[in-house]
Amino acid sequence: MRTVIILGIATVLLLLACAQPLKVNYRTECTRQGDFYTIDIRMPMFPKENPVGALANKEVKSIVKQFKIEFLKTMTENRNNKYLRRMPEPFQLQIRPTIAMARADLISLYLEIFWWAGGAHPNTFYRVVNVGLVNGKPQVLGLRDILDQGVSAETVMQRVAQQLETVKRQRDPSGEPWMPEKGIPQEYWNSFIFTPSAIVWVFEPYAVGAYAEGGFLIRLSYEELQGLVRRP
Repeated sequence: MRTVIILGIATVLLLLACAQPLKVNYRTECTRQGDFYTIDIRMPMFPKENPVGALANKEVKSIVKQFKIEFLKTMTENRNNKYLRRMPEPFQLQIRPTIAMARADLISLYLEIFWWAGGAHPNTFYRVVNVGLVNGKPQVLGLRDILDQGVSAETVMQRVAQQLETVKRQRDPSGEPWMPEKGIPQEYWNSFIFTPSAIVWVFEPYAVGAYAEGGFLIRLSYEELQGLVRRP
């Protein structure tokens, strides 16, 4: 009996340790090339001693690096364009994080990337980072990693599409909302973040509608997803 009690206490202590919040620091980068372009980046930094934090840092750094390389490449091309050299406003790359959860066993966030490098209008991109413990090891999490047994990803995304249509009707009650003909594109199935009470799918402009519609944050509570996904 005493052994059972000790094991039970050990399990509770382990769960409490995993649920402990992680401290988040930030690193900023501000670069300006005269009136030609600016780079303004705010990047979260999690404790590297924590395995989940270390992997999350790596994922965030990779995303930021990719956009920065592409932006600087585009700036080099723009310098060779007489018209683009005379733009009234500087080109801009801005990256800002939104952290939904930061625990010892789970980090969930998205980066909002504002990109103005010429064209008809600026663009906004969203990139998510979800890292959690799987069998005691840190792993990048996608939709298939959190499904209940026997549940298909398609079933969950149908729920997301239904909620997306509801949100679109609320935004414009006068007309019939445009919806993706074949459902939400698979490239956005993993574009979600965890919050304490819900999973939120993050769709950038153009992902599931016209640019003028803007982005969408589609929230489904864990109660609405009961029997479909495992709550983190």
